[in-house]
Amino acid sequence: MKRNLFYIAFLLAAVCTQAQDSPDSPWAIGLRGAWTSTTISRYDAGRMDESYSALGGFEAGIEGRYTINPWFALRGGFSFMQRSHRMDRNLNYLDPVYTDHFNSYLMLPMMADFSFGGKRLCGHWLAGGYAGYWLSERRKGTTYWMTDYYVYFEPFDETRDFSDGDRRFTAGFAFGAALSYAVDKHWEMSLDALYYYDIVSHHNGYAALADPRYLNTLSLSINILYNL
Repeated sequence: MKRNLFYIAFLLAAVCTQAQDSPDSPWAIGLRGAWTSTTISRYDAGRMDESYSALGGFEAGIEGRYTINPWFALRGGFSFMQRSHRMDRNLNYLDPVYTDHFNSYLMLPMMADFSFGGKRLCGHWLAGGYAGYWLSERRKGTTYWMTDYYVYFEPFDETRDFSDGDRRFTAGFAFGAALSYAVDKHWEMSLDALYYYDIVSHHNGYAALADPRYLNTLSLSINILYNL
């Protein structure tokens, strides 16, 4: 009995010594910078001669990671993201008419991180969700007005005044993949490809017409993390 207690005490001491010698922490924190491309989805609403396409933008933010075991971690953070898109009018005489919507959002994603590979070079599958807040919108393009004989085109550049029809809080799914490289014990770099898919329309619709509008954003980022 005394010998068993001695063995148990020896093992506990060894574990405690190992834990004290290891400075590793499950926490990591870092910066991210990204290029974004956003499209808008509208389902049978609005003018039939309208078409929508993607516009590029950027993202900058802070992210953190908590490692639970060698193959699973939790990631979260917040960032400023441009989620912009373009609308074109497709009637022959209205071809010059377009509007570029430059949307700015505060994004708060939370994702599960499933990793695989070696200790230095590692792949990741990412999946989770996010909440966001629509900070501002700048609209730039060309509009028109008509008389009995002529169509006049006029450029414009304006900041959106939000109304009751705008839903500024949003949420959705985020998923993608990443490739990370451990430079040393503390510093790590990664390339992320993430897709943000809204499930909340950013428009409340009209009294007689539902007008759901969903933003879909691809984010390609470079991240620098410091393992505490």
